[in-house]
Amino acid sequence: MGDSFDSKKFGSIVALGPFTQENVTSTQTNADLAYGQATLAAMPYAGSVIGVSALLNGAVTGGTCIVRAHKAGTEFAEYGYPSATLSSAASTSYGTAVPGAVTFSAGDRLGLSITTGTTYTPETAELDGWLFVQLNAS
Repeated sequence: MGDSFDSKKFGSIVALGPFTQENVTSTQTNADLAYGQATLAAMPYAGSVIGVSALLNGAVTGGTCIVRAHKAGTEFAEYGYPSATLSSAASTSYGTAVPGAVTFSAGDRLGLSITTGTTYTPETAELDGWLFVQLNAS
């Protein structure tokens, strides 16, 4: 797996973030996180999503918060898509995908979104997320 993220073999790795949301609440479904003044980052080249990571500034005392990558508002659903799950067991989480499994084209707009359950608490924590992409080698 270590060679999967070899930039000489697969292309440059870029971390985008932080994507943020203040006061994460329960029962959110695919809610887009903010990225600067927008919610999406335009990709300059084709490539693949290889990871997401998330940090919750506060403890989850109930339920879960799932962070996923999306393209123009639609969450990636390819087999092996990366996601990070925050829960009472972990206020930081990450997920990875093999390069080439979750792809995008030049010009596609990518972002992060969250889904929380009905039992998610607290509702005052701030979330930061990062999206890791690998641009295709030229």
